Amino acid sequence: MTEYIETKRLILRNWKDEDVAKFQSMNANPEVRRYFPDILSYSATKNIIDQMKAIIDQDEIGLFAVELKETKSFIGMVGLNHIPKGSELTFPELPFYEIGWRIDKDVWGNGLATEAAEAVLTYAKEKGINEVYSFTSEINKPSRRVMEKLEMEHIRNFLHPKVIHDEHLAAHVLYHKVL
Repeated sequence: MTEYIETKRLILRNWKDEDVAKFQSMNANPEVRRYFPDILSYSATKNIIDQMKAIIDQDEIGLFAVELKETKSFIGMVGLNHIPKGSELTFPELPFYEIGWRIDKDVWGNGLATEAAEAVLTYAKEKGINEVYSFTSEINKPSRRVMEKLEMEHIRNFLHPKVIHDEHLAAHVLYHKVL
């Protein structure tokens, strides 16, 4: 297992097999997934982890597993996702790196997503990435707060094509930051 980023309280690393059950528990929690169109099964979670691990193995950047230093316990993911031209999103800015996070409900409200995301931005700059984007459902105030703490700029609102059928979640916001 390779550690890529260390902060005062966190280690951002590649994924381990033992992360699957905890991440699946997060992905099956309606509170954690309230700004997503559905919860995820064990097999869907495992497939996502396998993809994230492969990307990190290849590029040394991606959506990292996050653990608390003090307890060595897995608490979620934070990192970068490369979105290519030709994806379901039609942003003129594509391709770009999206910074994202998903943290376990048990540790919400402690600034851990922001701490990890700030470290990811520093790491991204060291890797030659000069700008990042982030997007979320317009109603996802916690993630928008993280974006604002990261001093990201709100660019525009848009309807996400994957959730267009869900009026509650379809309205999204796009943020940007030059590193």
